[in-house]
Amino acid sequence: MNNNTFVHKYLKPLIKKEDTVVDMTAGNGNDSLFLARLAKRVLAFDISEEAIRRSKEKTKDFSNIEFHLDSHANIDKYLKENEASLFIFNLGYLPNSEETITTRAEETLLAFQKAYGLLREKGYIAITFYFGQEGGYDEYYKVMDYIKEKRLPIMETYRQDKRNSPLALFVYKP
Repeated sequence: MNNNTFVHKYLKPLIKKEDTVVDMTAGNGNDSLFLARLAKRVLAFDISEEAIRRSKEKTKDFSNIEFHLDSHANIDKYLKENEASLFIFNLGYLPNSEETITTRAEETLLAFQKAYGLLREKGYIAITFYFGQEGGYDEYYKVMDYIKEKRLPIMETYRQDKRNSPLALFVYKP
């Protein structure tokens, strides 16, 4: 089972039809599509025009998605506190595209902090780090240091048995 399959399988029973959920890194649209099938409202962010285009194409049959060509660090411009029940981050760069357009540790940490602050009680954040990509370890350590410092509850982790493989982390807001 790959990381995305595990993340979706883990999150599916946690999403309710009336939920507002957020795809913090739209990419190829896989997470946006998954969320659109389950939730009332989906916000999808990406800094890449190509990612937004690909995501819109993949989700063209759904009208419950709002796409934002913007950094996930600006999430607080689009949501109110306690509005979202779930945030998904799938970090790194858009596959088969320009690798210099990628998530960065400082911005990812800021986005994670804002997402946790906007998350409603009993909500979740799923974040996948890619250690084989440049900056993947930096993002992981920035976010993990914050999680440890704030003593945020980690519900689950999942990592494939491969060197430099992705790691999925699930954080819960009691």
